[in-house]
Amino acid sequence: MKKQYAVGVDIGGTKVAVGLVDSNGTVDMSLRVPSQVDSAESLFRCVCSAIDDLLSSQGLTNQKIKGIGIGLPGKVDVENGVAVFQNNIPWKNFPVVARLKEVYGDLPIKIDNDVKVAAYAEYRLLDLDSSDMFGYITISTGIAATNIINNSILRGSGFAGEIGFMPVQSFGRTSGLELACSGPAIELQGKQMYGVETISTKDVFENWRAGDRTAKAIIENACTGIAQAIQNMVCFLDPKVIVLGGSVALHNLDFVEEFKEELKLHLHKEQEHILNNILVSKIEGNNGIIGSAFLVQ
Repeated sequence: MKKQYAVGVDIGGTKVAVGLVDSNGTVDMSLRVPSQVDSAESLFRCVCSAIDDLLSSQGLTNQKIKGIGIGLPGKVDVENGVAVFQNNIPWKNFPVVARLKEVYGDLPIKIDNDVKVAAYAEYRLLDLDSSDMFGYITISTGIAATNIINNSILRGSGFAGEIGFMPVQSFGRTSGLELACSGPAIELQGKQMYGVETISTKDVFENWRAGDRTAKAIIENACTGIAQAIQNMVCFLDPKVIVLGGSVALHNLDFVEEFKEELKLHLHKEQEHILNNILVSKIEGNNGIIGSAFLVQ
């Protein structure tokens, strides 16, 4: 019996990634192309071209796939298939699903926020019990979260999970979590505190590992903020598992252990189970494609 595939599409400001994904979450073929962000229409043509190239490379037509799922940044109207607002792509109130149905016919086509589809991939592949609360946090250029239970993503009024706006303490002042603890925040703090414009986030982490006092202050500040955000998630939702994604977490596993130690200082004993269930993503890089495809299968 031949595999049945869905197409997963992961759209960002710099690249469009597409892949053929089976029901087990295996990506059997994928490709990436630069995002064409000159206009809404240029990006739409870019996405269609990438999907077409993927299908033709495997001798498939749109009638031979289960559907198309798309993850994209920013605020998304899932029910109506509209990209409402994004900072880095030109799709303000763009009717993504309706436009794709004009091209691909009456296929199942769904869209969602990129962090939510990445989280959905992690959730599905963990195979948790339906009653288990799942948490996902990405720590990268930005910081955002998603919670899922009973195969349903918690959405609130549409902007749930935007913990980057959560107030935390940063060098003695109140700041948004993303402004205090993201990759760009760590880099900016490094530039300001070292007085060196060329310093990078990676440099700060390397200096921290070498025992540098300035870097230690920056990383400890980030640990405090992230631990506070995770503690808030635990207090509100008590997840069974929290998966971490994003380049800052994935490339700095010692940093993850550091903020877990900070978190441990503040948890109630009935919350300490989460310390053994904060996991780093094993599918980062493909979770956007996989989660998008899972929207339609």
